[in-house]
Amino acid sequence: MSAPQGRPRLTGGTARNRPLAAEVPSSARPTSARVREALFSMVGQHLEGQRVLDAFGGAGLLGLEAWSRGAEVVVVERDPRAVAAIRANIRALGASLEVVAGDVLALVPGLGRFDLVLVDPPYALDPGPILARLAPAVAGSLVLEHDASSEPPPVAGLVLDRRKGYGGTALAVYRAEEP
Repeated sequence: MSAPQGRPRLTGGTARNRPLAAEVPSSARPTSARVREALFSMVGQHLEGQRVLDAFGGAGLLGLEAWSRGAEVVVVERDPRAVAAIRANIRALGASLEVVAGDVLALVPGLGRFDLVLVDPPYALDPGPILARLAPAVAGSLVLEHDASSEPPPVAGLVLDRRKGYGGTALAVYRAEEP
């Protein structure tokens, strides 16, 4: 059976090469396969036992990639169309992710702490205040996907570990400061 034309496929884990079933909403900017592969090469391919937050769910790809690699995942998205698409993809893949509809910046204090926080906000937003709000939820690492033409901001409580560019996209990996 061939994948629906133009639908992203998962790049690793138990659901590798499986396509998304639902259309990606126009409000989302799906992370490319190349960047997703790079991200999970940086943070690890095997996420068993880890709790992961996909803070700006969009198409749900980052959360689904983490789930496919064994993580317990919470996806937060505020666009109702995107939430519906994420839920449809979860059902089609037989995945088990928690989807929370709402603004992650308002919800984060009640979500707990995470081993890995994935942050892919709209590029037009300043990531500094977003990361400052999310930093208390980071028990391990935070990955920011951002426009490669901008530098990742400093964040209290987090240390910038590395940054790598992929065309117009860059990944910045932060780690929680040691207490």
